[in-house]
Amino acid sequence: MDYSRKQKQNPNQAPGDYRNVAKPQKRTASGKATKTLQTTQRISSSQDRHTQQTAAEQAAAARSRQKRLARQQAKQSSKTTASRKSSKEPQRTNFSSPPQRPTPPPKKKKKLSPFKKRVILVVLLLLVGSTAYAAFQIMGNLNKDLSSQDLSKYGISSSAASIAQDHRIVNVAIFGVDGREDVEGERSDSTMIATADFEHGGIKITSLMRDTYVSIDAENDFDKLNAAYALGGPTTALKTINQNFDTAITDYLVVDFTCMVEMVNAVGGVTVDITSEDELYWLNQYLMDVNDKVKTSSPDVSGTGSQLLDGSQALAYCRIRYVGNGDFDRTQRQRTVFEQVINKAMSLNPIAQYSLIQSVMPYVKTSLSFNEILKYAGNAMLLRNRSIQQKQIPTEDYVETGYLGDVSYVFPVTLVDNIKVLYNFIYEINYTPSSEAQQISEEIQDVW
Repeated sequence: MDYSRKQKQNPNQAPGDYRNVAKPQKRTASGKATKTLQTTQRISSSQDRHTQQTAAEQAAAARSRQKRLARQQAKQSSKTTASRKSSKEPQRTNFSSPPQRPTPPPKKKKKLSPFKKRVILVVLLLLVGSTAYAAFQIMGNLNKDLSSQDLSKYGISSSAASIAQDHRIVNVAIFGVDGREDVEGERSDSTMIATADFEHGGIKITSLMRDTYVSIDAENDFDKLNAAYALGGPTTALKTINQNFDTAITDYLVVDFTCMVEMVNAVGGVTVDITSEDELYWLNQYLMDVNDKVKTSSPDVSGTGSQLLDGSQALAYCRIRYVGNGDFDRTQRQRTVFEQVINKAMSLNPIAQYSLIQSVMPYVKTSLSFNEILKYAGNAMLLRNRSIQQKQIPTEDYVETGYLGDVSYVFPVTLVDNIKVLYNFIYEINYTPSSEAQQISEEIQDVW
């Protein structure tokens, strides 16, 4: 096969005739120059296009830098505005990445003073009451307007009513009873006067001895103090206190055994000092009766000395009367338990106090309205001095014990002297008993 290059043949020539066939022209210097010029022009055009593209990119980059700079300036301006006007929210510039408010450092919690805590608690009490009337009452007069009361209904003398109106001191009678439904005409197991002294500050508890020889209305003559509750319930018992001790008390609380147990349990128990084996023995004896009445199963107290008692054990402790100085020591035990319950209850936070009230209210009978409870509770929380003072009436200086027939009594000798001690304790004043009280005192002295 012939691999030689075929020559292009003139179409007008005969085949095989290669004469006058056009041969490829050789590149001359001028041709080379032309080629070089064309190449140079193409390179120059490409460079121009590249230069134009680079300029556009640079312009776009410049615009991007300007936008970033504008955003930074806007952010700095927002921070400056926020620092000058912290109460106003900084205005946000309409960019894709809004400025963020700096995170403030954590604030240290300030501890509230005890007084401020009590003020806050009062506010909470007002919220619970949810009435403007309750708020008004807390700032208003603490005592009832006795001038509008039928004083004879409560056995209150005019002189006692006058003293009560002149002092910011509230007295409420507390009667402790068995509380069983099958018991009719029951006597009060304990009688106390609870005092909230907003004039001098502090809380006071006065025990009235249950066997005290007193006058119970003209028709009932004389009997033991605790018989008044059996004869006419809390109203007659309250009237008996006012007539004999020349007080001006119009309100009462009746607390049964179950209430006492619930109160002690709600505050975590009370700590008492069991002084002897005899006291321990009688405590456990009374505990069997309490467990049966209140339907509890508290165990026996194991020994003497300091003991933490639950509700049922504390109630049994309060009822001991055959150890030591009889009813004198018995009332002291009651005040010891009651004082601890009050102290612990007042140290609870508002939620725990509300829970305590819920647990005991089903077992409490009272003459106080809901607004009055709020009024007294709110004022009590504002007491700067909440120490508890105790007193027993008749006092050991003015008392005798003895029998009338085969019944033992505690005789206030004289009743007038005991009234003076009571007023000095509650009101911190020197008081001259009313003529009504002086007459009762003379009748008791004649019997003795």
